[in-house]
Amino acid sequence: MDYLKQDTDKICYMILPEGIRGDVSDGLKTLSEQQPVSIVVIDGANWNDDLTPWPAVGVFKKAKPFGGKAAAFLGRLTDTMIPEAETHLGIKDAERTLLGVSLSGLFAIWSAFNTDAFTNLISLSGSLWYDGFTDWMKGQTPSPRLKKICMLLGEKEKNAKEKRMASVEEQTMAAVGLLKTGSQATVTFECVEGTHFSPIMPRMERAFDIVYGTTKHVQI
Repeated sequence: MDYLKQDTDKICYMILPEGIRGDVSDGLKTLSEQQPVSIVVIDGANWNDDLTPWPAVGVFKKAKPFGGKAAAFLGRLTDTMIPEAETHLGIKDAERTLLGVSLSGLFAIWSAFNTDAFTNLISLSGSLWYDGFTDWMKGQTPSPRLKKICMLLGEKEKNAKEKRMASVEEQTMAAVGLLKTGSQATVTFECVEGTHFSPIMPRMERAFDIVYGTTKHVQI
């Protein structure tokens, strides 16, 4: 795990695609300092398996199927990774936020119904097109501990060539409606400029504005 420590009880746990971690490192440092909030970037997730709630076929030709092992990964996150991080940071009684991007954004919203570990959730370009996900949400109750849920989606994501992925805006809006009626949290949804999680830093900045308060513009 990578740590950005601040003198605060607020922690944002992030599960990021491997390809963007180096690109956002400077921006995350700035966000962490401005709020302030400690940031912990989680390592070791098998992207297609650990972040999906049940098995499903892959979205592209010859793509491996999704493994559906989110429950096991959530157990490792809450039982091992979070205690390790908070011991390392010397933080007790943390206010925890979980931030995910793409499939980890799906995982963040799924976690709303499967753990009381988090106060806030951030889903950036969350893969809420995932097979059967919004139908599954209809029978679930979100954690009463949640205070804020922030969901941001690129305005061009609905133009994806893959049919399932092209339903993301429709399915995200359905998820937002279910969370607003079923949750005690304040739910914020915005369509923002760009495609699938790109550009990423403006979305992170906007999400931090919503969850933690105003920030200055971050440039990397």
